[in-house]
Amino acid sequence: MQLISQIANIASFNGLDEFWQRALQSSVIVKIGGALKSALSKIDGETVRKLGSLCQSLSFAIALIWFAALALPMFKDDKDVLAIIGLGGFALWILGYLFGGKESRRASATDMLVLIFFATNVVAAAASHYFMPAVLGLLKIIVYICSYFFLTAVLQNSPKRKLALVSVLVLAAVVESLVGFEQFRNHVQPLATWEDPTVETQGTRIFSWLGNPNLLAGYLIPVGPLAFALGFSALTSKKWLLAIPPLIAGAIISVAIVLTGSRGGYLAIGAAAATISLMAVARFWIAKPKARVFIVILCVVLPILLVLGLHFVPSFEQRLTSIFAGREHSSNSYRINVWNASWRMFLDNWWIGIGPGNKVFRLAYGLYMVSGYDALGTYCVPLEVAVECGVVGLITFGLLLVSLFARAHISFWSVNADKSTGLSLEQWLTAGAVAALVGLLAQGMVDTVFYRPQVQYIFWLAVALIVTDMRGSSSIKQNS
Repeated sequence: MQLISQIANIASFNGLDEFWQRALQSSVIVKIGGALKSALSKIDGETVRKLGSLCQSLSFAIALIWFAALALPMFKDDKDVLAIIGLGGFALWILGYLFGGKESRRASATDMLVLIFFATNVVAAAASHYFMPAVLGLLKIIVYICSYFFLTAVLQNSPKRKLALVSVLVLAAVVESLVGFEQFRNHVQPLATWEDPTVETQGTRIFSWLGNPNLLAGYLIPVGPLAFALGFSALTSKKWLLAIPPLIAGAIISVAIVLTGSRGGYLAIGAAAATISLMAVARFWIAKPKARVFIVILCVVLPILLVLGLHFVPSFEQRLTSIFAGREHSSNSYRINVWNASWRMFLDNWWIGIGPGNKVFRLAYGLYMVSGYDALGTYCVPLEVAVECGVVGLITFGLLLVSLFARAHISFWSVNADKSTGLSLEQWLTAGAVAALVGLLAQGMVDTVFYRPQVQYIFWLAVALIVTDMRGSSSIKQNS
């Protein structure tokens, strides 16, 4: 355990936190911001500070509305409004900070990795053969990066805000799931041809307000672990009644993911469930020796029940087994063709990529595609990153993920939590965020919805939940 902790401390880049903070303090942008903040405070110090705090409080209210509205039908195709809401909230928080509001944001080495990743996209866009489409793709990246800084700012040092924001997101996901259940009950016909026409058993695939079952799965995948994290937190704190709603919500969301028929969703829900279960089992195995027999029984019984449940629903069992059918399944064959073409594209542009954005990909893909197999993306997130911004961008993205998982490990195993359970709400949310990221990456290996706003914003929320857990930001004494 000690060796793992040492590796996590190195991989988390915690040692660079102070370096990055000093670098920011000496930067021109921060000095200009500091001068502006000082000038504004001289107008009417107390009044301006109160106005600043109000602006920052309103920015969090905007964040709540933002995540409540992510999957509403009016935003299914209107990505610009979601971007405006997020950027508006971030701008309001910055304004509040300049006015001397009481909230501040702690810089970390994760910020540096995020900005390096952004810089690789800037270089890729500047060097792209399709400059204007690449610039449009870069603007989307800017919006997503701003969402990271916005969320880390409003959630800094505030477990109550984390609880509120995650609760709103879980509630919205439950509503989205219930709409999908109604579609399943009424056998609603799909809006497009998602099924392989050669399969013998076809079931109703729900898509709710998002219009696409794979996108619905991508939206729900990271929310499920966060819902269970809230429930586990309440259970371990012996708040039994408070545990019931989030656990029921997690179950509803999980069933909805299965009903989407998204095979990437099946992989994701398995990966996410395994992640948060392993983290919880490892912690309780050490902290609760008397519960080890019960833990073993659960670990054996639950997978058996899951397998039996899928076996008695033929359409879902067939969807699951088709993952391993290779080219015998048309959807698999399509993806393999896209992967092969995308790999050739990467090899020809391996250093800095073709430029960010799906419009650039569509323009370049025509030079490599197999006739009749058009695509919006690579259907594989690591390959997409490599194609868009080259091997440098891929390495940076990988380092960012490694850093996040290392910080989460430090947080999860830190000893300065509540005395009764050894785990606080923030630690459970960190565990849920890790499972959310693992789930998104699992689906992202075979699908392309990762870059849709409804998925990207939740991805950056999961990142923010980990980064703003201060236990993961320093080499705290840990359990052995």
